Amino acid sequence: MLVSCVIPVRDRAEMVCEAIASVYAQEWPEMEIVVVDDGSVDTTAVTVSSRYPDVRLARCDGLGPGPARNVGVAASRGRVIMFLDSDDIWLPGHVAALLAAMERGFEVAYGVARTIDLVGNTSFTIPAPEEGREGEVLSDLLRWCFLVPSALAVSRKAFLDSGGFNAHGFGEDWSFLLQLAARHPFAFVGGQPISERRLHAGSLCALADRLTILAFLERLADEVRDAAWSRPEMIERFVALRSWVAGKNANWATVQEWYLAMREEGMV
Repeated sequence: MLVSCVIPVRDRAEMVCEAIASVYAQEWPEMEIVVVDDGSVDTTAVTVSSRYPDVRLARCDGLGPGPARNVGVAASRGRVIMFLDSDDIWLPGHVAALLAAMERGFEVAYGVARTIDLVGNTSFTIPAPEEGREGEVLSDLLRWCFLVPSALAVSRKAFLDSGGFNAHGFGEDWSFLLQLAARHPFAFVGGQPISERRLHAGSLCALADRLTILAFLERLADEVRDAAWSRPEMIERFVALRSWVAGKNANWATVQEWYLAMREEGMV
């Protein structure tokens, strides 16, 4: 079965090559890699093409990671789609573990991602291995986005059913996962991490200032309100989160700092 790996990138020539190398290291014979160069002005496109001529290179013009992933999916051919951010890597056994989980009858599967936080000089996993959920996970995702695209596999059909990623930038993965979870149960790989994330000063999840979070939560509440599967308590959840953030005189350095602050006060 052909698996497509979609990697959005902008101005990360060396990092994306490390990401690509981690895909080639997987023990799965039917893989294609689609790198989406989202308006790079450095040598990203040339570097990828010269080092990895078998990689399919798509281009767009600064659309952001969500729409760039959509471009990559459209250019791909696999029955199963997996994502990898350009500053992340897949760990050994990543593909096999996700496919084994999907073979239990799921259209969506995810695993644990280990994060190396270069901003806060720490490390953590998403989710914590004991906090992974399987089956109907919409209610859990309404509380918090407990998985990341670099540890996710989705069938092409399920991806198309969900409508893909939106163009809003910050938090686009949470929005997409809610749409996906409203339609499909998720399989959880469990056990050891299958991906490694590097949280650095250039990461989108390091830009967690309060105004950005407030705007995102307001937008997410509107998206949930407009969804066919919406219920009043779902909208109230994001209204409550926004009120909590608005009442805090804090600017968190990363999304993880925001999460830990909420967890300390029982908001997640």
